[in-house]
Amino acid sequence: MSDPDFNYHGNVAVFDLDDTLVRERDFCRSGFRAITPLLVERYGTPLQAARVRMDSHLRGRRNYFGWLESIIGEDPSEYLRIYREHRPEHLSMIPEAKSVIDVLHRAGVRMALITDGRSLTQRRKIEALGLHHVIAPADILISEETGHDKTSPENFAAIVRRYPEARRFHYIADNAAKDFRMPNLLGWVTMQVPPDYDNVHPDKEAADILSKPTVKLSSYSQILTELGVSTDSLA
Repeated sequence: MSDPDFNYHGNVAVFDLDDTLVRERDFCRSGFRAITPLLVERYGTPLQAARVRMDSHLRGRRNYFGWLESIIGEDPSEYLRIYREHRPEHLSMIPEAKSVIDVLHRAGVRMALITDGRSLTQRRKIEALGLHHVIAPADILISEETGHDKTSPENFAAIVRRYPEARRFHYIADNAAKDFRMPNLLGWVTMQVPPDYDNVHPDKEAADILSKPTVKLSSYSQILTELGVSTDSLA
Protein backbone atom coordinates (compact mmCIF):
# COMPACT_ATOMS: atom_id res chain seq x y z
CA MET A 1 0.00 0.00 0.00
CA SER A 2 1.24 3.50 -0.77
CA ASP A 3 2.16 6.13 1.79
CA PRO A 4 -0.48 7.42 4.23
CA ASP A 5 -2.55 10.43 3.22
CA PHE A 6 -2.34 12.76 6.22
CA ASN A 7 -4.17 15.55 4.37
CA TYR A 8 -7.55 13.83 4.12
CA HIS A 9 -9.88 14.57 7.04
CA GLY A 10 -13.26 13.50 5.71
CA ASN A 11 -15.19 10.24 5.80
CA VAL A 12 -13.95 7.16 3.95
CA ALA A 13 -16.52 4.99 2.16
CA VAL A 14 -15.31 1.41 1.75
CA PHE A 15 -17.36 -0.92 -0.44
CA ASP A 16 -17.73 -4.63 -0.90
CA LEU A 17 -17.99 -5.67 -4.55
CA ASP A 18 -20.21 -8.69 -5.26
CA ASP A 19 -23.91 -8.09 -4.69
CA THR A 20 -23.10 -4.65 -3.31
CA LEU A 21 -21.89 -2.77 -6.38
CA VAL A 22 -22.55 -5.45 -9.01
CA ARG A 23 -24.91 -8.41 -9.16
CA GLU A 24 -22.89 -11.61 -9.01
CA ARG A 25 -25.53 -13.31 -11.14
CA ASP A 26 -24.74 -10.87 -13.99
CA PHE A 27 -21.10 -11.95 -13.89
CA CYS A 28 -22.18 -15.61 -13.86
CA ARG A 29 -24.29 -15.13 -16.97
CA SER A 30 -21.43 -13.36 -18.72
CA GLY A 31 -19.28 -16.38 -17.87
CA PHE A 32 -21.86 -18.74 -19.33
CA ARG A 33 -21.72 -16.77 -22.58
CA ALA A 34 -17.92 -17.04 -22.55
CA ILE A 35 -17.84 -20.84 -22.34
CA THR A 36 -20.74 -21.57 -24.71
CA PRO A 37 -18.69 -21.26 -27.97
CA LEU A 38 -16.27 -23.95 -26.81
CA LEU A 39 -19.15 -26.23 -25.81
CA VAL A 40 -20.77 -25.80 -29.21
CA GLU A 41 -17.47 -26.37 -31.02
CA ARG A 42 -16.79 -29.61 -29.15
CA TYR A 43 -20.25 -31.06 -28.77
CA GLY A 44 -22.40 -29.53 -31.47
CA THR A 45 -25.50 -27.40 -31.57
CA PRO A 46 -27.60 -29.39 -29.05
CA LEU A 47 -25.41 -28.00 -26.30
CA GLN A 48 -26.27 -24.44 -27.26
CA ALA A 49 -29.04 -24.98 -24.75
CA ALA A 50 -26.41 -25.45 -22.02
CA ARG A 51 -26.32 -21.75 -21.23
CA VAL A 52 -30.07 -21.74 -20.64
CA ARG A 53 -29.83 -24.81 -18.39
CA MET A 54 -26.90 -23.34 -16.44
CA ASP A 55 -28.87 -20.15 -15.96
CA SER A 56 -31.74 -22.22 -14.60
CA HIS A 57 -29.38 -23.85 -12.10
CA LEU A 58 -28.04 -20.41 -11.18
CA ARG A 59 -31.53 -19.14 -10.40
CA GLY A 60 -32.19 -22.26 -8.35
CA ARG A 61 -28.84 -21.86 -6.53
CA ARG A 62 -27.74 -25.30 -7.72
CA ASN A 63 -24.30 -26.41 -8.90
CA TYR A 64 -24.30 -25.40 -12.56
CA PHE A 65 -20.77 -26.67 -13.22
CA GLY A 66 -21.67 -29.99 -11.60
CA TRP A 67 -24.56 -30.26 -14.03
CA LEU A 68 -22.24 -29.42 -16.93
CA GLU A 69 -19.80 -32.14 -15.87
CA SER A 70 -22.60 -34.72 -15.85
CA ILE A 71 -23.59 -33.76 -19.41
CA ILE A 72 -20.17 -33.57 -21.05
CA GLY A 73 -18.74 -36.52 -19.12
CA GLU A 74 -15.43 -34.82 -18.38
CA ASP A 75 -13.76 -32.61 -15.84
CA PRO A 76 -15.15 -29.09 -16.38
CA SER A 77 -12.01 -27.38 -15.03
CA GLU A 78 -11.09 -25.91 -18.44
CA TYR A 79 -14.52 -24.31 -18.71
CA LEU A 80 -14.27 -23.13 -15.11
CA ARG A 81 -10.95 -21.46 -15.89
CA ILE A 82 -12.45 -19.65 -18.90
CA TYR A 83 -15.39 -18.61 -16.74
CA ARG A 84 -13.19 -17.19 -13.99
CA GLU A 85 -10.74 -15.45 -16.30
CA HIS A 86 -13.04 -14.05 -18.97
CA ARG A 87 -13.50 -10.33 -19.51
CA PRO A 88 -17.17 -9.79 -18.68
CA GLU A 89 -19.28 -8.24 -21.39
CA HIS A 90 -22.15 -5.85 -20.70
CA LEU A 91 -21.40 -5.88 -16.98
CA SER A 92 -22.61 -2.79 -15.17
CA MET A 93 -22.97 -1.53 -11.65
CA ILE A 94 -26.28 -1.74 -9.86
CA PRO A 95 -27.82 1.56 -11.07
CA GLU A 96 -28.53 2.95 -7.59
CA ALA A 97 -24.99 2.06 -6.50
CA LYS A 98 -23.48 3.78 -9.54
CA SER A 99 -25.42 6.97 -8.79
CA VAL A 100 -24.05 6.99 -5.25
CA ILE A 101 -20.49 6.26 -6.40
CA ASP A 102 -20.68 9.13 -8.90
CA VAL A 103 -21.92 11.58 -6.24
CA LEU A 104 -19.22 10.52 -3.76
CA HIS A 105 -16.54 10.90 -6.43
CA ARG A 106 -17.72 14.40 -7.35
CA ALA A 107 -17.87 15.33 -3.65
CA GLY A 108 -14.25 14.29 -3.15
CA VAL A 109 -15.06 11.52 -0.67
CA ARG A 110 -12.29 8.93 -0.56
CA MET A 111 -13.52 5.47 -1.52
CA ALA A 112 -11.98 2.05 -1.17
CA LEU A 113 -12.87 -1.53 -2.06
CA ILE A 114 -12.39 -4.61 0.13
CA THR A 115 -13.49 -7.83 -1.52
CA ASP A 116 -12.86 -11.54 -1.18
CA GLY A 117 -12.10 -13.57 -4.28
CA ARG A 118 -9.56 -14.48 -6.93
CA SER A 119 -7.39 -11.64 -8.12
CA LEU A 120 -7.95 -11.97 -11.87
CA THR A 121 -11.70 -12.54 -11.57
CA GLN A 122 -12.21 -9.53 -9.32
CA ARG A 123 -9.87 -7.34 -11.37
CA ARG A 124 -11.85 -8.15 -14.52
CA LYS A 125 -15.04 -7.03 -12.78
CA ILE A 126 -13.43 -3.86 -11.44
CA GLU A 127 -12.16 -2.97 -14.91
CA ALA A 128 -15.51 -3.69 -16.56
CA LEU A 129 -17.30 -1.47 -14.03
CA GLY A 130 -14.77 1.37 -14.35
CA LEU A 131 -14.12 1.41 -10.61
CA HIS A 132 -10.40 1.86 -11.21
CA HIS A 133 -11.24 5.39 -12.42
CA VAL A 134 -12.79 6.46 -9.11
CA ILE A 135 -10.86 4.38 -6.54
CA ALA A 136 -7.09 4.67 -6.14
CA PRO A 137 -5.14 1.47 -6.88
CA ALA A 138 -3.80 1.40 -3.31
CA ASP A 139 -7.37 1.39 -2.01
CA ILE A 140 -8.47 -1.76 -3.88
CA LEU A 141 -7.83 -4.78 -1.64
CA ILE A 142 -8.57 -8.30 -2.90
CA SER A 143 -8.16 -11.25 -0.58
CA GLU A 144 -6.06 -13.38 -2.94
CA GLU A 145 -3.63 -10.50 -3.40
CA THR A 146 -3.33 -9.50 0.25
CA GLY A 147 -3.54 -12.98 1.75
CA HIS A 148 -6.35 -11.87 4.07
CA ASP A 149 -10.10 -12.25 3.72
CA LYS A 150 -12.88 -10.39 5.51
CA THR A 151 -12.77 -12.71 8.52
CA SER A 152 -9.48 -11.06 9.52
CA PRO A 153 -8.86 -7.37 10.30
CA GLU A 154 -5.78 -6.78 8.12
CA ASN A 155 -7.41 -5.29 5.00
CA PHE A 156 -9.63 -3.00 7.08
CA ALA A 157 -6.67 -1.92 9.20
CA ALA A 158 -4.70 -1.20 6.03
CA ILE A 159 -7.31 1.37 4.97
CA VAL A 160 -7.14 2.98 8.42
CA ARG A 161 -3.36 3.28 8.05
CA ARG A 162 -3.84 4.77 4.61
CA TYR A 163 -6.08 7.57 5.95
CA PRO A 164 -4.86 8.16 9.53
CA GLU A 165 -6.61 11.54 9.83
CA ALA A 166 -9.98 10.46 8.41
CA ARG A 167 -13.10 11.44 10.32
CA ARG A 168 -14.72 8.02 10.18
CA PHE A 169 -14.69 4.79 8.18
CA HIS A 170 -17.81 3.20 6.70
CA TYR A 171 -18.10 -0.30 5.22
CA ILE A 172 -20.97 -0.91 2.81
CA ALA A 173 -21.72 -4.55 2.01
CA ASP A 174 -24.53 -7.07 1.63
CA ASN A 175 -23.95 -10.18 3.75
CA ALA A 176 -24.34 -10.08 7.52
CA ALA A 177 -22.95 -13.59 7.79
CA LYS A 178 -19.41 -12.48 6.97
CA ASP A 179 -19.07 -8.80 6.07
CA PHE A 180 -19.49 -6.71 9.20
CA ARG A 181 -17.83 -8.36 12.18
CA MET A 182 -14.28 -7.10 11.57
CA PRO A 183 -15.13 -3.48 10.69
CA ASN A 184 -17.49 -3.41 13.68
CA LEU A 185 -14.65 -4.51 15.95
CA LEU A 186 -12.55 -1.67 14.53
CA GLY A 187 -15.25 0.88 15.36
CA TRP A 188 -16.43 1.48 11.78
CA VAL A 189 -19.96 2.33 10.75
CA THR A 190 -21.28 -0.69 8.85
CA MET A 191 -24.13 -0.47 6.35
CA GLN A 192 -26.05 -3.33 4.79
CA VAL A 193 -27.47 -2.60 1.35
CA PRO A 194 -31.13 -3.40 0.66
CA PRO A 195 -31.57 -7.17 0.10
CA ASP A 196 -31.98 -8.71 -3.31
CA TYR A 197 -33.57 -12.11 -2.89
CA ASP A 198 -32.19 -13.27 -6.25
CA ASN A 199 -28.57 -12.96 -5.11
CA VAL A 200 -26.38 -15.99 -5.86
CA HIS A 201 -25.40 -16.17 -2.19
CA PRO A 202 -28.44 -15.13 -0.15
CA ASP A 203 -27.96 -13.07 2.98
CA LYS A 204 -27.97 -15.00 6.23
CA GLU A 205 -28.69 -13.75 9.69
CA ALA A 206 -25.76 -12.37 11.63
CA ALA A 207 -24.27 -14.97 13.97
CA ASP A 208 -24.09 -12.54 16.89
CA ILE A 209 -24.48 -8.88 17.74
CA LEU A 210 -20.93 -8.06 16.62
CA SER A 211 -21.80 -9.28 13.12
CA LYS A 212 -24.87 -7.09 12.72
CA PRO A 213 -24.62 -3.95 10.57
CA THR A 214 -24.84 -0.58 12.27
CA VAL A 215 -27.40 0.49 9.67
CA LYS A 216 -29.74 -1.53 7.46
CA LEU A 217 -30.18 0.70 4.45
CA SER A 218 -33.63 1.17 2.96
CA SER A 219 -32.07 2.56 -0.23
CA TYR A 220 -28.63 3.17 -1.68
CA SER A 221 -29.18 6.92 -1.47
CA GLN A 222 -29.20 6.58 2.31
CA ILE A 223 -25.43 5.98 2.07
CA LEU A 224 -25.05 9.65 1.16
CA THR A 225 -27.15 10.73 4.13
CA GLU A 226 -25.05 8.60 6.48
CA LEU A 227 -21.89 10.17 5.05
CA GLY A 228 -23.25 13.71 5.25
CA VAL A 229 -23.22 14.20 1.48
CA SER A 230 -26.05 16.04 -0.27
CA THR A 231 -28.43 13.92 -2.31
CA ASP A 232 -29.40 16.85 -4.52
CA SER A 233 -27.13 15.77 -7.36
CA LEU A 234 -28.31 12.15 -7.49
CA ALA A 235 -29.02 11.09 -11.05
